[in-house]
Amino acid sequence: MNTSQIDQRIDELEFKLQFQEDTIDSLNQTLIDQQKDMLLIKEKLVILGKQLESYRQQQPSNEGERPPHY
Repeated sequence: MNTSQIDQRIDELEFKLQFQEDTIDSLNQTLIDQQKDMLLIKEKLVILGKQLESYRQQQPSNEGERPPHY
């Protein structure tokens, strides 16, 4: 192999490495964004659960009654 070929291969490897680093950075940012979204969803789910429990406590108890479709 001559010097020109070696330089060309090194350039190709550097290009591939840079592409991989950019891809990894992009994927990492996507994971960070998804983690933030998941935390927000969990917080909203907790709030909804509390609202549902509060709603259930306000409703009259019909435990002994048969449903209308019987």
